[in-house]
Amino acid sequence: MSGDRGAVELEGVTKRFGSMVAVDSVNLSVKPGEFLSLLGPSGCGKTTTLRMLAGFEQPDSGFIRISGEYVQGVPPYKRDVNTVFQHYALFPHMTVAENVAYGLRQKGVPKSEIAAKVAEALDMVQMSKLAERKPRQMSGGQQQRVAVARALVNRPSVLLLDEPLGALDRKLREEMQIELKLLQSRLGITFIFVTHDQEEAMSMSDRIAIMLDGHIEQLGEPETVYEHPSSAFVAGFIGRNNFWQGVATEHGIRADDGTEFVASRPEEDVPNGQPALAAVRPECINLSAERPADSNNVTAGVVAGVSHFGDVLQYVVSVKDRDLLVLTPRAHAARFQQDDNVFCHWSADDVYLFSARQADIVMTDGDEEIHDN
Repeated sequence: MSGDRGAVELEGVTKRFGSMVAVDSVNLSVKPGEFLSLLGPSGCGKTTTLRMLAGFEQPDSGFIRISGEYVQGVPPYKRDVNTVFQHYALFPHMTVAENVAYGLRQKGVPKSEIAAKVAEALDMVQMSKLAERKPRQMSGGQQQRVAVARALVNRPSVLLLDEPLGALDRKLREEMQIELKLLQSRLGITFIFVTHDQEEAMSMSDRIAIMLDGHIEQLGEPETVYEHPSSAFVAGFIGRNNFWQGVATEHGIRADDGTEFVASRPEEDVPNGQPALAAVRPECINLSAERPADSNNVTAGVVAGVSHFGDVLQYVVSVKDRDLLVLTPRAHAARFQQDDNVFCHWSADDVYLFSARQADIVMTDGDEEIHDN
């Protein structure tokens, strides 16, 4: 089974809590040494999936294999996995070294081996110099490193990470994203990472499983799910999009506000006359003071706001009783001010076209009514 070490397979896995289906017939294969993120809004089933892999929950139906072995009914401490939580669960009365050694002592590892293994684990996360400190004497980022070292000291075949960076400030979070990805690449251990932060998933993952209502909406590499979203939900959750509701036409969509779209890359086949959604990413919209010669995909508006984000300018343009978000590189931007009249225009290649089945999700904030699981 050595060739399977680190492989994870879910086959028809379902988990219910009373009448609620938290995970619904999920099929998923994770390759050995892969960094896979489970991404989605609160209540989509990502944490429940991770807890079943860890052994904290058992599936009601389906099968889970880790490193080629079925693990239904196997308790957490007998699985070749470890988990890092958002709240690091370090023992406050123990030093860093003692926290990292705890799992080794519980497994009966000879004392003669523990010191060397602890030293190796602390060196991996650059915490060797703080081995004698207590958790209260460390920053959040340092505690996070200790939690990772404790999880890795046994060299599990799979490391499960449940939003481990959620308690960190933005700058430290971004630094730890880089460190975790480099560590995973160096060790070659399978990482399964739960997050609701799409930028975090995009920057760290080999593949992303985007979840909604207990199932996987799309599974693919970051570039694929961004450039070729399989549904309106994915298009709205990965990155940002401007959406219009309307009716499909031969060449695109006629939006409810009268805007005519030409779309050359429909992501879903929507028959003419059927309800549809069009989406255009903010970075694909161009602004100009004069109306472009090409009349396709053009709408007039007024600049309602301008924000500065380093090398990017963000415009909010009021168009036909709605606001469009526009992102423009500062170096190449024609500068506009609030209350300027502008034309928004974009290529047919940049229009996504979907059926309207998920309009209630992407046109409103769909997280409000969902309970975390």
